[in-house]
Amino acid sequence: MDACGSISANIEEGYGRGFGKDRDHFLRYSAGSARETKGWYYRSRHLLSPEVIQHRMALCDDIISLLVTELKHQRALR
Repeated sequence: MDACGSISANIEEGYGRGFGKDRDHFLRYSAGSARETKGWYYRSRHLLSPEVIQHRMALCDDIISLLVTELKHQRALR
């Protein structure tokens, strides 16, 4: 699942670029990767236990929420 690894990679790249639109771009990419990861977990629901799927999808929801909050915070600073 490349999307899962892309979540943190995009956050790292975004913070490496300082502030502004570049960082926003990568935070949005990261949120998109988290949404894609949720989709992959949904599609693999027949391979993993319901508890594992539920837990991992909840983690993705938390990550998405944190990223959206950070994006709002970054925009408010400008």
